[in-house]
Amino acid sequence: MKISIIVKLSVLCLFVTSLTACGIHTPRESERGPAVTSGNETPITHVAYLDMVNQHAVSPDGLYSVCQVQLGGENLFYVDAESRQETYLCAAPNCTHDSLDCTSYLPMNGEYGYGIFFFDSHLYVLQNTPIQSHGPYLMQIEPDGTNRKTVLELQDGESFLGSVFGYGSSLLMEINVVDETGTWHRRLEQIDLQSGEREILLEYPTQEKQVFTLMGAAGTNLIYLCSNYEQNQYFKVDLSSSDVSLEHWQDNTLGPQFDNVTSYCNVQGDYFCTYDTKTNRLGYENLLTGETREFDAPALAPGETLYGLVYLFDDQFALTLDDAQNNIVLALLDSESGNLTGVRYMQTKENSHTIVGDFGESIICQVSNSEQLLEGQDKEGLINELSYYSIYSIISKDDFLKGIQGTEIAFPG
Repeated sequence: MKISIIVKLSVLCLFVTSLTACGIHTPRESERGPAVTSGNETPITHVAYLDMVNQHAVSPDGLYSVCQVQLGGENLFYVDAESRQETYLCAAPNCTHDSLDCTSYLPMNGEYGYGIFFFDSHLYVLQNTPIQSHGPYLMQIEPDGTNRKTVLELQDGESFLGSVFGYGSSLLMEINVVDETGTWHRRLEQIDLQSGEREILLEYPTQEKQVFTLMGAAGTNLIYLCSNYEQNQYFKVDLSSSDVSLEHWQDNTLGPQFDNVTSYCNVQGDYFCTYDTKTNRLGYENLLTGETREFDAPALAPGETLYGLVYLFDDQFALTLDDAQNNIVLALLDSESGNLTGVRYMQTKENSHTIVGDFGESIICQVSNSEQLLEGQDKEGLINELSYYSIYSIISKDDFLKGIQGTEIAFPG
């Protein structure tokens, strides 16, 4: 759990400046709903891995990814869930995938890498680097890579923070604004994807000793973390309220205060998870149904350190822990008894099995990260510049719970 918070906060900090090139909540593509404003019962939906714009995005039929394999641009790739093959997001025969004639190609004209997510039957590509010709922008693309359309371009001094949620047919996105004095101001906006209109829903306070971070959502509630660098407290902001505000956040807290030393809390998808080291008790709450459960943490091997629960899928959980060699490990739990099943997945660069997508009966895992020489670097006099990409596998949920590993899908780049 500690690790999940660090991962999310690290991604958030990275997004303040840029998107870089190429615990576990896995979103499913949400249904289109009516345009909304605050004060109604429209649910907030998960549209991105860890609720953050990322380098991979899940659709109902497969997974998109973006990474740089050649100098001067990045490419979109697609893993088809049925065929279990990965290809460039391009249907043109004999394409070299290195210009805008290719539907997979994303140019980098002095910009950093792209991020993506899938929402309302479209792939969205986000570029967070302002250059002379344009500011940070959000582009809508058809699932096959065609029909690119910029739906939002930010103004001078504005950038995306990276969090994104569906809200009816609109998006909820955090925006960072730097004023003329160099002071940062953060806010949550509702983005109308048809008109590009923006509505500020929440202005974040600029207190140095008290930081608010958007960590998740469930139902009509946004889930925030308030941190003062000694204690942390989750709280909810209900968008169905007629008075949406952060002013009285203490009136709607979620769970206990925690210090990430003797106690841990985390939001993962629609679940709020807790771990108290003093009582050695684990617990979770389904934020949609209100169902709660608490149980003793199972015994670990000597030298292992427990950090809490990780939500996998379909009410299945694992423990996140460090083993005696300081490796990060996911140890699967029996959902009925709360005991360890004996199945473990070590989270290493070479073999992580991180769940990044849910297709109902099966899941797609990021198995490992690999590297190869960046194409085209010799033209610029460069040597040994590397390209980084992910290897995926699709596996049934039953096999994953049994520890049976899926076949790795070959990367086409």
